[in-house]
Amino acid sequence: MARKKTKNPEKSYQIFWWIVALLVVLFIVAGVFFFSSGDYLIFENILWVFRYLWWLILPFPAWLIFMTVWMEYAEFSFASKGKFILLEIRPPRETEKSPKIMEQVFAGMHSWSAPNKFEKYCGWRPLQDKYTFEIVSIEGTVRFFVRCPVAAKNNVEAQIYAHYPDAEIFEAEDYTLKVPRNLPNKDWDVWGTSLTLLKDDVVPIRVYKYFQEDVTGNMIDPLASMTEAMSQIGKNEHMWFQIIFTPAYEPDWVPAAKQKLEEIKEEFAGNKKVAKMGRVEKFFLGFGRLISNIFRGIVGSELNLSPLDKGEDKKNEFNVQRLRPAQQDLLKAIEENIAKPGFWTSMRYVYIGKKDGSFNKALGVAGFMGAIKQLADNNLNSLVPNNATKTFANYYFSEPRLQYRQRKIVGDYKDRAFQGTQFLFNIEELATVFHFPDVSVKTPAIQRIEAKKGDAPFNLPVVE
Repeated sequence: MARKKTKNPEKSYQIFWWIVALLVVLFIVAGVFFFSSGDYLIFENILWVFRYLWWLILPFPAWLIFMTVWMEYAEFSFASKGKFILLEIRPPRETEKSPKIMEQVFAGMHSWSAPNKFEKYCGWRPLQDKYTFEIVSIEGTVRFFVRCPVAAKNNVEAQIYAHYPDAEIFEAEDYTLKVPRNLPNKDWDVWGTSLTLLKDDVVPIRVYKYFQEDVTGNMIDPLASMTEAMSQIGKNEHMWFQIIFTPAYEPDWVPAAKQKLEEIKEEFAGNKKVAKMGRVEKFFLGFGRLISNIFRGIVGSELNLSPLDKGEDKKNEFNVQRLRPAQQDLLKAIEENIAKPGFWTSMRYVYIGKKDGSFNKALGVAGFMGAIKQLADNNLNSLVPNNATKTFANYYFSEPRLQYRQRKIVGDYKDRAFQGTQFLFNIEELATVFHFPDVSVKTPAIQRIEAKKGDAPFNLPVVE
């Protein structure tokens, strides 16, 4: 699902440079054609237009370039001035709370406020607050971290304490500083990737409510396999799983999600899907029809409208009772997905180990990816590695390309960079991939509170 009225820098850059490249290619082809044919008059006319009308032609692309660079600078300026804090959370040893409790924590953090134009374009507040939730294993010890703006610290603590009153939250040092930033090197090796969705993000993944035994009704913790795999690594090994998200404004995604839902219904009803045209396609189509009408007017014939223009396309009526059970389940899951608050989300995973024999892909990579596959559903959606960021390279210049990807994924993780692949997750999906293990998870390496703390009696005598 594409964002509506929101910035996607990578896509904007790609579109802009594709347009520039297309213009350059057309200019070169035109020049070669005119010079080879010996007809210089048309080419001279083009040069004349650029020479005397540049003040009409250049402002628009110059404005696009300026706004692209300026907004990048404004966002970087705002992010660099922001103060963040890293908190470690130690859950209680005996907790019988399901991931649904964590869903309420995320709901309490979904506060969206739109900056005004002055704040946005001057770089004072062009971004929403971003939160980073991390599950990491440092040499086999599993820990939970939250990185948030200093101004949001009290709200984060309040939301967690409200639902996990026995948890401990304290400021922690950045654990990523324990390994060199310039990785890989002669001592350390790296494997990493960002995660993306296999299908459109309007389709949810397999959330926690599907992890329930049919006989006993007990909940199977979706993170049990992940924390168990993380606890198996040894000395000089690190497994880092990072989830970065920021509140999504409803008008930016809900209308597009509902439109996608209607398209799926039309597809299930057997109606032919008509590709939606963008502004460029509509412009050229309208221009083509104008020329066609002029030509047909000259020759005295009428423009024959297509069945789509005449509205003669007969559509099948949608009836949910005629759908297969899997199709009904899909539509129900999408409707439930749209009904809950959403966050623009980015995920990445990094496995780091020393080259002295500690680095073990079979455990550090396969163990984590196997745990992520539990959230997959062939009828719904799946989290998969993003091939654009995964640390592998084939064919030409494979070694330098591999090292570049390794250094970038580590650098982005350490910087908690919110860039690259972004998709929409609602609070239920976030609670599935990040929550505190319940009492059924017996992983001994998870750092928990060993003893429950209590307040002093209210009537305790006080000696002055």
